[in-house]
Amino acid sequence: MGQGVDLLGTLRRVRPERPAPAIDGASLRHVLIVKLSSIGDVIHALPVASALKRRHPSLRITWAVEQWTAPLVEGHPAVDRIVVFPTMVNWPGRPGAWWSEMRAAVRALRGESYDVALDLQGLARSAMVSWLSRAPRRIARAGQREGAHLVSDAVPLPATTIHAVDEYLCVARALGAAVDPVEFALPVRADARQSVDWLLEEHRVPAGRPLIVVNPSAARKWKHWPAERWAEVAEALADAGTVIVIGTTSQVSAHREITERARRRPIDLTGRTTLAEVIALIDRAALHLAPDTGTVHIAVALGTPVVAVYGPTSRARVGPYRHPESVVGHDNLCGFGCPAYCVHGRRCLGAVTTAEVLEKALAVLRV
Repeated sequence: MGQGVDLLGTLRRVRPERPAPAIDGASLRHVLIVKLSSIGDVIHALPVASALKRRHPSLRITWAVEQWTAPLVEGHPAVDRIVVFPTMVNWPGRPGAWWSEMRAAVRALRGESYDVALDLQGLARSAMVSWLSRAPRRIARAGQREGAHLVSDAVPLPATTIHAVDEYLCVARALGAAVDPVEFALPVRADARQSVDWLLEEHRVPAGRPLIVVNPSAARKWKHWPAERWAEVAEALADAGTVIVIGTTSQVSAHREITERARRRPIDLTGRTTLAEVIALIDRAALHLAPDTGTVHIAVALGTPVVAVYGPTSRARVGPYRHPESVVGHDNLCGFGCPAYCVHGRRCLGAVTTAEVLEKALAVLRV
């Protein structure tokens, strides 16, 4: 990635974001999609690959993605090849291996030529990947950050707020693709399905009993709903199905607190599932509950009913796509910008009651 620093250093002046030139989609043979992370962001971008392949069936699509989110793309019917980059957060603990993996990823990236690179991340690191690909045309959405506009030209977006999925599809439309129907086509791996079967057998989950998968945590703490309320929800839903709590290894302690608060304890699989297994588990679920986090978007992509507890983030832009009824939240309580300028301790989240979440969950389950 040191080459990227050299690239930015050679730019003599900062230019404003400029519109992407017109592109004849019919002339394209190979497109690179750069969407490295996170879970929700990668899922939001999947319909771009589907739309491009539907419009141009012979088009070859390569996707550049980080290692931890690669299972979201592996096996996608519209993606012919993936290039996996090491995850940046892994660098401090294993710098030698990280750099080796980075060099291998760059070699793989440059192993083929591309007509155009689509930087759907719009950040410095994704712009660097686009530049390293040597694609003669590099385009992105308008609103790029961290100097990414120095590398990629911009596809204009509507003046009004639209969902992130629709923002990405503006780029697909610029390549001549029709964006409807919106197809996520999120892959569910067969080996992950088998692993989930074994986990459920291990915990003696009755066959045919509805699975209610709960992810109580988000990566950012300001998106968290109180632990005691998650415990109340998990306990109350025990009559409606088998409640399973999921999460990452970093959330084991916090989720243990939730499960131990519930008198009828849910099955706690926190830290015991890979991302591929989480996808397979949510695919089997009758209902998924979570705050504003990536598993909400996994559920939407799979068609699994979801109840999402939202606080100080825009539902219109990053809520469950085309399912605003799935959100429980209270907007406009403060009149201040969110989330960076919140001075009221995320009281929009605090205002969400257990009864509200349970009412929506039970309506979905029709109990």
